[in-house]
Amino acid sequence: MGVEDLLTRRFQLSQFRPGQREVIGDLLAGHDVVCVMPTGAGKSLCYQLPAVALGGLTLVISPLIALMADQVRQLKDLCIPAALLNSSQSSTERRDLLQKLRAGFAGILYVAPERFAAPSFRELLPHLKPRLFVVDEAHCVSFWGHDFRPDYMRLAGVRKALGSPVTAALTATATPQVRSDIATFLQLRSPKVHVTGFDRPNLRYAARYFRTDREKDPALLRGVKASPGTGIVYCATRKTVEYLSAWLEQEIPGRAICAYHAGMSQADRKRSHDLFMREKGAVIVATNAFGMGINKPNIRFVLHYNLPASLEAYYQEAGRAGRDGYTADSVLYHSTRDMAIQEFFIDKIGDNNDQLRETEILRLKESARRKLVTMKQYAFARYCRRRIILNYFGQNAEISGCHCDACRGKIKRAPERVSLDHGLRSYSKPKRIKLRIPKDEVLPPLDPATQRRFESLRETRRRLAHQDSLPAFCVMHDRILLEVAREAPASKSALLEIFGVGAKTVEKYGDALLAAIRAAVWENEKGGP
Repeated sequence: MGVEDLLTRRFQLSQFRPGQREVIGDLLAGHDVVCVMPTGAGKSLCYQLPAVALGGLTLVISPLIALMADQVRQLKDLCIPAALLNSSQSSTERRDLLQKLRAGFAGILYVAPERFAAPSFRELLPHLKPRLFVVDEAHCVSFWGHDFRPDYMRLAGVRKALGSPVTAALTATATPQVRSDIATFLQLRSPKVHVTGFDRPNLRYAARYFRTDREKDPALLRGVKASPGTGIVYCATRKTVEYLSAWLEQEIPGRAICAYHAGMSQADRKRSHDLFMREKGAVIVATNAFGMGINKPNIRFVLHYNLPASLEAYYQEAGRAGRDGYTADSVLYHSTRDMAIQEFFIDKIGDNNDQLRETEILRLKESARRKLVTMKQYAFARYCRRRIILNYFGQNAEISGCHCDACRGKIKRAPERVSLDHGLRSYSKPKRIKLRIPKDEVLPPLDPATQRRFESLRETRRRLAHQDSLPAFCVMHDRILLEVAREAPASKSALLEIFGVGAKTVEKYGDALLAAIRAAVWENEKGGP
């Protein structure tokens, strides 16, 4: 049966979407493939149809448990054999599936990447003979991707142990550098690279700067009331999700408002998910734990209440709006405090992860800080936001009829300026960027005692950075150092309570920082210079 017949008879689709036919053709011809397609463009069919055409076992590695379940359900509805293996299953379910695999299961098997660390599954690998090996969310293999996962680093060895089958590496967001890393780290053989484009002309991108988070709330309320359609409000923290969802529910009675974050029980998350999918005009307030694999094409707005960590993350999340092709709004709110929140997350990179070496943690932190700067530049930019996104992902394309706030002359923010030299470019070929920090981010005047502690801490940080051959910000960012100077903690436990200070920082540098505070206090008490 030809691919067109499979498309119509087995998958009940009338035609291929842009790029799908070419990817499928390369895989069926025996080529490894790197495929970059926007969210909702149909990446799944690119491996599911070849899996049916080739027969036998197809192994799909995916970190998204909810998406696995949705995919398996949809495939079974099409009478295509499919199964999943992940931590959400009982030991009995996993044992039964392993027996089916030993018996020669022929179908599409979805596996979480951490499963390859389990001895029972590793022992099974030599007996599996997959015709197709699929790595979903393939950007997770790269240090420079926006969601690096150490479990992905072992996939090249897994692929080799399976006999190096034809491989498809798929992602919705990858810069040229990340695309190169995918091919290298997975050890692909001269892969065919397909990039179908990042432009979403139906999205109206906008960004608004607020001096304080409190100023965001009335703007958010007006925006949600003005849009009767379904929408997502993304927040950086669980606490903000809980506050905003409760407040919106109170302020807009009769509207379906729900919360979603990883700290909720599975049952509560399912209730929120089902309500959002079912109710017309529903609004879900969520962390980035929500959204992967959500098949709801008529989302009319995605609003970010806080600055995301990277332009990749923002593009992916904002792109969940308007997947039906009709006009939708992707709006970014940002304030000074958002930078501190993201710097706090960066400082936590590597905590509770014994798989990463110190040098790897430092590389991840450096990459995260670069991405955060780029995200901030996007937020303050005064020219076409679609152009910024396309340039970042290395795509040159003609843009016309853009409806972003810059092109419409509707930028709303304080009068500070951020200027970019020749626009943003992918970090694989960085350009010099001139950035003027908003006035309220300049360090405020300090009282003499705090100033003395701050200077003592800065000198200690300089010494520690020199000792470890690191840039000073890798020890502690100025803004966090200032909070330490203000609070003047007297113990490691008190130091750890300061927003932005992580356990590893305290373990490695805590004694030296506390000694610097004590020295400054002593100088102040004796009236030193």
